[in-house]
Amino acid sequence: MRKSVEIQTEDKVRHLKYGMNALINLEQEMGRPLSEIGNEQNTKLEDLRTMFYVGLKHEDKDLTQEQVGDIMDYLISVHGMNYLSEKLAEAMDFGNSAMPSEK
Repeated sequence: MRKSVEIQTEDKVRHLKYGMNALINLEQEMGRPLSEIGNEQNTKLEDLRTMFYVGLKHEDKDLTQEQVGDIMDYLISVHGMNYLSEKLAEAMDFGNSAMPSEK
C-alpha cells in the first residue's frame, strides 16, 4: 500500500496519497509524464495546487481545485511555503523514485 502523509488543515486532518490512479490522474491533469513532474526547477503555483488536489482527492471526492488553493493558503500562513514542497516530496517519494512503491 502506498504511504500517505498527514497534514493538519484548518478544518481537519487530511492525507496526501499518490497511488497508481492518482499518479495517472496527475499526468493527465498536468499534460506531461511523471518523470518530468518531480524534476522541474520552475514549478508553477498552478502545478503545486494540482499536485495537492490529486493527492487529497482520494478522501474527499467533492474537493475542488479552489478549495485546495484555500487549504494551501492556510498551510502557507501557518508553516511557510517550504512546508508544501516538503509534504509533496514526502508523499510522492521523489527522493527514491517517481513510481509508487510498497510501504
